[in-house]
Amino acid sequence: AIADPLVSKLRTAEWRDRADNALELLDDLDLRDLRSVVVASDAAARGEESREIAEQLKEGLARRIENDHGQWLNDLQQSVNQGRTVRALRLSSRPVKAGAPLPTELANRLAAAASAALSADALPDRWATVLDAVAFTPIRSAIVPIGYPPEPPEELLEAVRRVADRVPTIAAHFGIDPSEAAKAKKRRPRRDKPQGARSGGSGPSGQPPVAIIAEAP
Repeated sequence: AIADPLVSKLRTAEWRDRADNALELLDDLDLRDLRSVVVASDAAARGEESREIAEQLKEGLARRIENDHGQWLNDLQQSVNQGRTVRALRLSSRPVKAGAPLPTELANRLAAAASAALSADALPDRWATVLDAVAFTPIRSAIVPIGYPPEPPEELLEAVRRVADRVPTIAAHFGIDPSEAAKAKKRRPRRDKPQGARSGGSGPSGQPPVAIIAEAP
């Protein structure tokens, strides 16, 4: 009975602490963290002062989105200009503004570069890398490979199966039915956890595991 009336005050105090910190770091704070503070303000901001802070955070978020979106477009443009097709495709799948369309001229250039990268003489691993990036770009339906490997190895076919539901036209050229590939993906058993693995994230020796990240070419 004593605690219940304090819940809303505690939530407001917790949000205020995050909000004050967000205001100090407004230009450097991760955009996702800033968004979470702004979203929480609808329920947590109580009183005139808190509402003023919430309004400042909303204005700051809008400004950050515009600035970061402009930087994202610049990075994407440079990647296309430099022929870094895979990087450009990856960037295009992560817009700062959710659902924001690519400028038409830039989208056409990226689609042409990706289509050219998917050629008959491209190495299988390159084909698989580009295809994986294509599968998650918003312009994937505009990308038409200029050629297909005449004898694709099993590794490439497996890469096509993984994204067949996202690029059905391309998958069909390899004789892969997207619906069947999706069913097979659901039926695939989970890998057994290796011996010595612990739920706490440590390996057999008790040391934290080392993450190995490979950058796509």
